[in-house]
Amino acid sequence: MVADDAAVDGVAESIKTFWGWSVTERGVWRGRSTAWRIGVSVLVLVVLVAAVVVAALLTEVDDGDAAAHEPPASAAGPSPGLLPAGDSAPMPDPAVLARVLAPLADSPAVGDLTGSVVDDVSGQVLWERDPDAPRVPASTTKLLTALAALTQLPADARVDTVLASGTEPGTLVVIPGGDPTMSRGAESGPLFPGSATVTQAADIVRASDLAPARIIVAPGPYTGRALGPGWSPGEIAAGNLAPIEPWMLDGGRMDPADDYSPRYAQPALAAGRILARQLGVDPETVRVSAEPVETTGEIGRVSSAELVERVRSMLVHSDNVLAEAVCREVALARNPDKPADFAAGTSAVIDTLAERGLDMTGVKLDDCSGMSSGNRIPAAVLTDVLRTASSPDATREMRDLLDTLPVAAGSGTLADRFSGPSGAGAGWVRAKTGTLSGTSALAGTVTDVDGRSMSFALLSSGTDPADARPMLDRIAAELRNCGCR
Repeated sequence: MVADDAAVDGVAESIKTFWGWSVTERGVWRGRSTAWRIGVSVLVLVVLVAAVVVAALLTEVDDGDAAAHEPPASAAGPSPGLLPAGDSAPMPDPAVLARVLAPLADSPAVGDLTGSVVDDVSGQVLWERDPDAPRVPASTTKLLTALAALTQLPADARVDTVLASGTEPGTLVVIPGGDPTMSRGAESGPLFPGSATVTQAADIVRASDLAPARIIVAPGPYTGRALGPGWSPGEIAAGNLAPIEPWMLDGGRMDPADDYSPRYAQPALAAGRILARQLGVDPETVRVSAEPVETTGEIGRVSSAELVERVRSMLVHSDNVLAEAVCREVALARNPDKPADFAAGTSAVIDTLAERGLDMTGVKLDDCSGMSSGNRIPAAVLTDVLRTASSPDATREMRDLLDTLPVAAGSGTLADRFSGPSGAGAGWVRAKTGTLSGTSALAGTVTDVDGRSMSFALLSSGTDPADARPMLDRIAAELRNCGCR
């Protein structure tokens, strides 16, 4: 007897679903111990063997009975990626959920907590606490940036960096388009999969008739200040940000493999010097121009990864530089003839979401990354943003927002969270984190034990994030574990 390969493959995908991970999620095993992976692998092997036996037995069913055993069309094997929320699972009782969450939400560890939990199918509020009160959102701001980008731009949109010959013989001009993700090596870096590389750029120049003796980096499409309102220059050395310039390598990191590597204080100049070394040009001849540079023609260009992949990198790694670049991309798409600065980027995000029909009351943005303590977003706005991607009528492009979120105990900024008391949320919670001094935030989506999908946002202030984060994780885990009926 031979088992049906499709049936076995379906069981394999169902196991992934059981563990709460989309089959398209990247880095899902990151942060897990070898013993954990072996344990899960053994479980998978056991279930697969059982599937083979069951599938083999099913082949013995008489053809006359086949129709009775065929699953309905709606019960076809699992499809890769995220599926729309369904209405077949029971919805939690708000009164029961309130009783379950009360001890956690009232804990001194979360200080002043605001929050919102909504059912993704109906939009009904299941739990809330001061949901319309504007609060410092920290990096959950990036959810607004992501949704605005996925709304305004095609999912496959790319950003080009143009290489041109200058009017002075031997001059290479780099004309930035706003891509901070180019890799300094021959391959895409680990933080920005699919990015262009400086080696590709150098190869284009070498294949041309230009023999460069100097490099000029043109100003590109950005204008205004390089550091956002309230940003501390000390965050550059701390690895949290770089000055926002329209061309840099690996988000301005000195070490492209280290998410928290110190950044260059002059990232465009550093990028130009790295390209110069690739071409055998004296790095000291590189200069960054504040004025447009005249050229005699383009010799080639390199392109960033597609938008959806850049949004994934932005959210999974909470990359502040990439968030500021993406929101400027939105601004440039809305006003292509106007250079973009912090104000243009934040206005573009708010205006794009308002045009989608989201209520932006209470939203104030000084930047698009969440580094500014002047930002304010109500919890209800965050859940509205998430439900735009989670509801049954969400488009595939909107659902990309969910697929790019970190997975609890699996990837990105959630790789080392949701263990111990919050372990029930591991794999089932997809969420964006946010942390500033005295501020902790968690906003995302979760499917409960009955199969009901919910969007949630939790904003804590006034306590140490080291104390608040575990409690926010426990609240999200209870949303997964409760059922609450």
